[in-house]
Amino acid sequence: MAIRFNARRRIGATASWTVLGLLLACGSEAMAQTAPAAPETDAAAPQTESIGDEDAIVVVGSRASQQSAIDRKKRAATATDSIVADDIGSFPDRNVNEAISRIPGVALNRNEFGEGEGVAVRGNGPALTRVELDGVGVQATNSLAIDGQSSRGADMRELPAELVKSVDVVKGSTADMTEGSIGGGIIIKTRSGLDFKKPYFSLSAGAGQNSLGKDWTPNFNGVAAGRFFGDRLGVIVSGNYSKLQNNSHGFETTTSNNRGYARQYDFDNSPEKTFSFNPDTVGTDAADVAFANSTAPGGGALTPRKLIELAAGATSKEQCFQIFPHLATSASAGARSQRILEQQTCLNQWNDYTPSLIRNFMNTQTDERYAFDGRLDYRVTDELTVYAKGTITNRKVHDQNRSRNPVTLFNPNPAGSFVVNGTGNPRTRTLSPNVPAGYYLFDPQYGLNNVGNAAVLGNVLNVVPNSVVVDDAHNVTQMMVTNNSVSIDQIENRIDSKTRYAQIGTEYRGERLEIDAMAGLTTAETRRGDMRTSRSYTYGDALLTLQPNGLWDIDLPDNYDETNPANFVQPRPASCISGGGTDPATCVGQAAVAEGPNGPATPQYLVSQMPLTTPSFGVSYSPRIGESREKIAKLDVAYKTDELLPFITRIKVGGMYRDSRIQRWGGGGYTAVSQVGTYGQPGYVPAIIVPVAQVRGTLRACQPTPGSSAPGGLSCNYGFVPSTNPLNIRSGVDTLTPQELQDLFSRTLENSDSEYFGDLPNRGNLPPAWQGIRTDELFAALGASQFLNFDCVKSCMGSDGQMYDQPVTRASETTKNVYAMMDFEQQLPWGLLFNGNVGIRGVFRSVKSSGLQTITANRVTPSYDPNNPDAPAGFTTQSFSQIINTSSSTNDWLPSVNLNLWAFDEKVVFRLFGGKTLAAPTLENMVPAGTCTVDERSVVDPSGEDMYGCSGRVGNPGLKPFLAWNYNASLEWYPNADTMFSVAYGKLDVKVGNPIQVTKSAFPFAGSDEIDPITGRPLSEIEFNYPTWDNGPGYKRDIWEFSAKTAFTFLPWFLKYTGADGNISILTSSVTSGQQDPLTGDFMLPPDESKYYINASLWYDDGKLNLRAAYQKRSERFTCITPCGGNNIDINYPGEQWTNVRLVAPGYNPGVPRFMDGSTFIDLKASYNITRNFQVFLEGRNVTREAQTTSTGDYVRFADGTPRVMRMTYSGRRIMGGVKVQFGGGR
Repeated sequence: MAIRFNARRRIGATASWTVLGLLLACGSEAMAQTAPAAPETDAAAPQTESIGDEDAIVVVGSRASQQSAIDRKKRAATATDSIVADDIGSFPDRNVNEAISRIPGVALNRNEFGEGEGVAVRGNGPALTRVELDGVGVQATNSLAIDGQSSRGADMRELPAELVKSVDVVKGSTADMTEGSIGGGIIIKTRSGLDFKKPYFSLSAGAGQNSLGKDWTPNFNGVAAGRFFGDRLGVIVSGNYSKLQNNSHGFETTTSNNRGYARQYDFDNSPEKTFSFNPDTVGTDAADVAFANSTAPGGGALTPRKLIELAAGATSKEQCFQIFPHLATSASAGARSQRILEQQTCLNQWNDYTPSLIRNFMNTQTDERYAFDGRLDYRVTDELTVYAKGTITNRKVHDQNRSRNPVTLFNPNPAGSFVVNGTGNPRTRTLSPNVPAGYYLFDPQYGLNNVGNAAVLGNVLNVVPNSVVVDDAHNVTQMMVTNNSVSIDQIENRIDSKTRYAQIGTEYRGERLEIDAMAGLTTAETRRGDMRTSRSYTYGDALLTLQPNGLWDIDLPDNYDETNPANFVQPRPASCISGGGTDPATCVGQAAVAEGPNGPATPQYLVSQMPLTTPSFGVSYSPRIGESREKIAKLDVAYKTDELLPFITRIKVGGMYRDSRIQRWGGGGYTAVSQVGTYGQPGYVPAIIVPVAQVRGTLRACQPTPGSSAPGGLSCNYGFVPSTNPLNIRSGVDTLTPQELQDLFSRTLENSDSEYFGDLPNRGNLPPAWQGIRTDELFAALGASQFLNFDCVKSCMGSDGQMYDQPVTRASETTKNVYAMMDFEQQLPWGLLFNGNVGIRGVFRSVKSSGLQTITANRVTPSYDPNNPDAPAGFTTQSFSQIINTSSSTNDWLPSVNLNLWAFDEKVVFRLFGGKTLAAPTLENMVPAGTCTVDERSVVDPSGEDMYGCSGRVGNPGLKPFLAWNYNASLEWYPNADTMFSVAYGKLDVKVGNPIQVTKSAFPFAGSDEIDPITGRPLSEIEFNYPTWDNGPGYKRDIWEFSAKTAFTFLPWFLKYTGADGNISILTSSVTSGQQDPLTGDFMLPPDESKYYINASLWYDDGKLNLRAAYQKRSERFTCITPCGGNNIDINYPGEQWTNVRLVAPGYNPGVPRFMDGSTFIDLKASYNITRNFQVFLEGRNVTREAQTTSTGDYVRFADGTPRVMRMTYSGRRIMGGVKVQFGGGR
């Protein structure tokens, strides 16, 4: 083989290649004139090898590691880019995500703390990118205990860069590669003890600091390796410990950072529309489903599509009332309510933009990570090696998420501020003679509200009218808001993640026969517990002014003081809820409650009979557990056929078995056995209830009044009172005296550990920091503190005293693979060489899933009023649950072809790849879980809305895998061992896209034997409206990648020790379907796809001093159409892949595109070898102190071009310095 290999190299470039060959040769000579001769194996032309083949030994130094990375790319069997151990070490990378992001075609997602949280390969996110660690799949961890929606996406934050030997990002594929990636897979290799010729030991110790928190935290890493028993046994162990203080500060102008600005009120009363509905963006089957309680003008059905068309045609507010006239009071309640929604939809086009929420964040995270990796390799013979390895990674995270809502946007129509005039439809709202100061009437002609299914015009708001400034694009840019409250909210969560990798295997390398066999097991578990509490107080007026950076300046009154606990303890009388007027002696403050299975009867209390109380401050604890596991077994057999068969050089076959499982426990709680009979009647048997694991309590102060202390009054009932509802027995109410609550607040205050947006350049008028809450200490003083654990998450005691398993979401996937491929090679005239491989892989998947499906039955009572169907006295609710099991299977064949044409002494190669790729859908999207409602009100009043629906997104077991054809063409030039130039073009033709959120009318209980408790019909015969998942649309994506690496060895003086590498990736997707901007109709790019990203670095390495500067830039990327899964602010009509699609108050008000804005990060690292064995180093991340923003991009900006920022996040600059000692090696 070697003889043929060397002989092949001696064939020179001739004929028409001569001129270009001379140019390349001259260029190669110029760049290599001072370079030392490379070893024969490096200089030799590449035999295409599988990515997993490990022949080269990584050498030390920036230049040597770059040579190794270039050589790996050159030798790869398909389009690949690589980085190797010392190259990784030369970057200031905290984890493998960040190391990988330096590769062409890879974009890094940095989280709120500035750390690389995930990567996108050629525009495909973590769920579409399989990551393997020594052949075993890397698992998700944190997402397991949150919502499970990222269980396909590997979490590599726990893998320190120091553990890694090499990383290959494979843009193509070969038949022997594990499927699961669409645009590129990631293959991580760790070191082997046989890689080291001599015993090796290294230990590094450092300390790092974030420029916001400024605490110094440690980082330790150690590696020990050696050979024993005549160099047959190789042993390597490595460990890493790091503790990080992460800080993140945020400023939010929209609710939860996933809604848009609000359009609720018309402040400028301009005849010009703020926006106009675009009927061309109405879509999906739901657009043509008629509303049950309405007819179109002129007769016929009114559908969402028709409603939008009619509203778009209105040219004035008055015309909205002409198109959708008010109904008479004699019309049904459902019809009147529906008509108000139609009118509000039309009128929304004149409402002005305001922030939907203003909130400040200061989040602190203490992140401890432990990692250990050990491997044994034993060379039984020169041909046979067996090995065993294990990796343990642990991560303990303690988060303190502090937020502050400094203003109230808005407080519309509070009790006592208005009077409703008239008895017809519509009625009008005017200011009450006793209106509290700071409330004003707005839009008395068209400010439409639904009050008791009747139209009421006019809104009373806490806004000073003459303070409102509106720009030409109908954006409020300044306003005085009155009667504000400040709310301080804190979430303390603790996350404990454990991941284990175990692997055994053997490698046989004969003269012709090669065998690889491996079996592995990966397990991951995450436990997460969140404690949350909040407090608030009312302070007065605040002036809001838009700043040029898109954030808001808030001018607070002089008496504002959020640091005084007494301000948060302000006992007040109860509010009047019925009885008319506001006289405490006659109005009702607490309604009577009848005795029932969930609690005793309580009488009605007047306000005068009740004590003074503070607002009830929420206290909650949410425990969650997630587990995942993957078993894998793999066999590869290859036989070299060169000189035996013409053209074909190797035949390879193999198979793989994978068994992946996930389990997830959340809040739990359910009815294990339904009640028998009716409560209070003979024969009644109560239901057996398993309580929820969550704690949902309240904390308040109470001060008695003469009326509450008198006979028949409502006492304060101090102390902890647990809930009487068996579902919530772990929750309750803690009542303290005002002084006790003030003392508790005082001793659980915590000063901020940093200044708000402390060292951000051009910080502007951002507010100061605020005090946090010692949530753990506060919760320890509460009655429910005994329940702040995981004791009830997997199993819990039911109301009958017996133990029951809690609901668990389970999914398992078994995948069987077989493949066959062959390598080929043919020498061609004129010094050309043609080689490559072709193969096919079979993928046979079977998926089983189970989830808890809850049926809620609403039964009418004798008090049911069709004109007020939602009155609590009119119906009762009963629920029961069952486990739903589903299964599905798919079979796919994935062909792949790789072709390489080498020229010019094999310094230039033209590669072609084509193949079918597959990535399975997220298992959780296939789990049938949710709550479905059967409602007797629909039977009693057939003219009402259909109330047979499901909440929660019900999984779809029939989801297909993400399927695409992937193509790649690249031209690569390797002038010498130090230099590489490459240009690549990729084409991704997606046939089945990512699952999308949809709402269907179907039969989710098909095949079930359960019976509808109201009608007696089988549930399998009842059609439900329910949210679920469906196969996403396809699209096409073009990718261009330009990459270069070189060492400037031909330059004089110290410049000969320098080098540079850089790459740019450009993505263009052809999208003719999918998500559109509701207003312009523009089609959005696939989520998380940047148009381009750039990586560049300059380095210097003279053997003593090593310097590197790394530059990373990523353009903006679309994420979603607001509200992005939320349920308010943006209310969308039916459209492709939009969320919150429903007609509810205050009418259709479409969302806007949400973007993660482009970002630029510069990282630096310097190290100096004082001796061969002792090194000092210093590194800096985000040295330019870049902030990250979310906005609407170029859509719906302010009139002067100011961006509509939804959130700005800043995590500071991080530095770390330390020392490293090392001995031996000789790798």
